Amino acid sequence: MSTEDQMSIEDRVRTATRAGASLIRDVRPLAAPAPVRLRRRPEPALRRWVNWGVPLAAAAAVAAIALTLVAVRHPGTPSPASSASSTAAPATFPRYYAAPTYDAHTQLNGPLIVGDDLTGKVIATVSPPPGLEFTNVRGTFDDRTFVVMAAVNDPPYGAPPYTWYLLRIAPGSAHPYQLTKLPIKLPGNRIFALAYALSPDGRELAIESVPGNAKASPVITLAIYSVSTGAQLRAWTASTQVMSANGERMLSLSWLYGGRQLVFSATAGSAHYIQLRTLDVTGTGTNLVADSRALFTADDNSGASACVSLQITPDGGTAICSTVAGIPGAVGGNALCVYGGLEFIAFPLPISHQPGRVLYHRGGCQNGESFTLWTDASGGSIIGVTGINAANEGAKEEVGVITGGRFRPLNIAKSVPRADYLDLAF
Repeated sequence: MSTEDQMSIEDRVRTATRAGASLIRDVRPLAAPAPVRLRRRPEPALRRWVNWGVPLAAAAAVAAIALTLVAVRHPGTPSPASSASSTAAPATFPRYYAAPTYDAHTQLNGPLIVGDDLTGKVIATVSPPPGLEFTNVRGTFDDRTFVVMAAVNDPPYGAPPYTWYLLRIAPGSAHPYQLTKLPIKLPGNRIFALAYALSPDGRELAIESVPGNAKASPVITLAIYSVSTGAQLRAWTASTQVMSANGERMLSLSWLYGGRQLVFSATAGSAHYIQLRTLDVTGTGTNLVADSRALFTADDNSGASACVSLQITPDGGTAICSTVAGIPGAVGGNALCVYGGLEFIAFPLPISHQPGRVLYHRGGCQNGESFTLWTDASGGSIIGVTGINAANEGAKEEVGVITGGRFRPLNIAKSVPRADYLDLAF
């Protein structure tokens, strides 16, 4: 079923937990990056894998009403051990996912496919409200809840203004999903959303945005909005020349446990490296640079200069690097493929001089990229997607659970093209 009713405070929010979290010391300041590049489907990330047409989807933190703040797991899978336990727990991972579809004939985004990655079955097909198209979906800790962004389905396709929805699924029930409109609106008519993430308590939606005409107003904004009222609660700004992400890297935005820290990505150094920065949302400042601190920089010194993206685990203790190999989009092997394949690498935080731990290595000197779609609390298990362009074979995309150094493919519905695996939200 679908409802356009705005969410009341009583129905949609819970009391926020504001657990303390320590900040990490700064590393070198950011330098001017390349301009943000917009595209037809303006999902967070604002770029596609070259020639593969797959936009960013990354995990974000949220809790729905009447649901506890734990991940929903496959039947029979034990709950993970606490972080204080010295005994490793069995790997757990989300069972349900959502993915946007794309109609090449109409050049419009179609309905969302909600699927079961254990059985391969489609749970629900969610059509957008009249006059709109879904442009992006983001997952949560609870894999029965998703946040969906929509835009008007008239040219220019995917352009603002945006509408956000909360999608809740109920597999096996008479009504397998509920779509609820959120009252959040970005200020202005041409404000492009770069990334968004729902807080762990479900009360607030953080949105990173930039004006359509950056030359006239070269400011990037990270703001927090009330889920129940749509009101802007806090906002931080910085120059796009300092903070916007390099077009060759992928943006990320997420909350840490406790709902006090936001972590976002930015270009660092000479715009060749990406950096994770943390922002204490309980502070009093409004300057995104001055009020945030660097957690990790993927540069030559960290041994992660091949990172195409960085994600942080919900506990804030690990940075997950996804690498690029050769020339993305090119076909076959390449002499620049010095890393011998694609890798997912875990780096402990705070910054240490120890090398990162390779979670998975997809061998072969092929041109390609990888991306982390989901991570558990501490990075022991992740869901990753890789794509390579192999000579005489074309593009080859894989998505699966990575744990214990092994890759287990997920059972994704055939209605979701492999070329769109980076759309998947868990």
